[in-house]
Amino acid sequence: MKNQQEAVLGALLNTAVDAIIIMNSVGTIRIVNAAMERMFGYSEEEVVGKNVSMLMPSPDRERHDGYLANYRKGGQRNIIGIGREVNGRRKNGTVFPLHLAVSELEYDGEVLFTGILRDITDLKKAQTDLAAINADLEQRVEERTQQLRAAQSELVKKEKLATLGQVAGGIAHEIRNPLNAVKTSAYFLQHARNLTPEKLTEHLQRIDRQVSVIDNVISALTDVVRMPAPRSMACPLKEMMSDAIESSSLGPAIEVDNRISESLPSLLVDQNQMPIAFQNLIRNARDAMSSGGRLTLDAELVDSTNDRLAVDVDEEAPVESASSEVSKRIMVTIADTGSGIAADRIDQIMEPFFSTKARGMGLGLAITKAIVEKNNGNITVESTPGQGTKFRIVLPVASSLNTDAAHR
Repeated sequence: MKNQQEAVLGALLNTAVDAIIIMNSVGTIRIVNAAMERMFGYSEEEVVGKNVSMLMPSPDRERHDGYLANYRKGGQRNIIGIGREVNGRRKNGTVFPLHLAVSELEYDGEVLFTGILRDITDLKKAQTDLAAINADLEQRVEERTQQLRAAQSELVKKEKLATLGQVAGGIAHEIRNPLNAVKTSAYFLQHARNLTPEKLTEHLQRIDRQVSVIDNVISALTDVVRMPAPRSMACPLKEMMSDAIESSSLGPAIEVDNRISESLPSLLVDQNQMPIAFQNLIRNARDAMSSGGRLTLDAELVDSTNDRLAVDVDEEAPVESASSEVSKRIMVTIADTGSGIAADRIDQIMEPFFSTKARGMGLGLAITKAIVEKNNGNITVESTPGQGTKFRIVLPVASSLNTDAAHR
């Protein structure tokens, strides 16, 4: 029976994921498992009968026998029954961090100690990387805060943008989702027990992406206030709209019908400003469909000389000869099946501080309109109460001709 029990215990030891070391009261190693051999690079024959201090770096290696001697004399139990972080030393001399838990047992009249060790190299790296990201985030937030304060000073001079508290609330609306994503990933990295390199990379990249989103939001909001010319470049509409959908937290109750074709030519717009406009319209659609519904996204080429949604031109001015490429623009449609907007409010919804929501500062659509118009576009809306709302945005195409014109 005893042999059978020992066989079972031996099997458990060698199938354990964590390294296990059993030693006597003077630190002589009696038993180790396979995980210990893999972790430290020693074979069982190289460590059994040796002092456990061989697995420790200096100065712990030199102090360990003294710790055991104090314990045998009735000293304090500094580690028995208490898990803590220590350093280990592999056969090749490398030092690495460990989580160590030690228990005491008596077997055949002899006091033995069992140490269970877990390699926490990945966890410590994650903590270091997270601390670096947090430091970088604090610096970037401080820089953007200074810019925001300067922008707020400009807002105070404008009649409808005089309340700094409202401005802060609007910015919070834009950055709350990426901040929640950063917080979720940071919590995971701090509490993950078996953190794989793939998961570490995934969450660090997610944090970096969301910090960039916050950075771009604040930059775009500041730029809207200062009314700069957009930095126009070729931007794929399908990719830009997909990113806007992903960052808008639509939820399972909303069905997304994205009909935008990848074959459409790229837009000639600012790559930081236009995503804000698309996200605002998608989030407005989401809020209008609190019980669920359908969000439809579509786009098509239109002739700016004939389409009434395009930017107005002087009809008295002579029309110069140009290729059909110049007269083409893209009309983007964002439609929802939500609550709709009353007819007496439809003309006001893009004015600053006008909102149909119980909460909100009423800057979202005003900012959207400003962004669209600064990017040489036009936005219109039509809505039926109880049936839904449809926004149409007409934007320039990034053809070779108008790209050259944009830089002149």
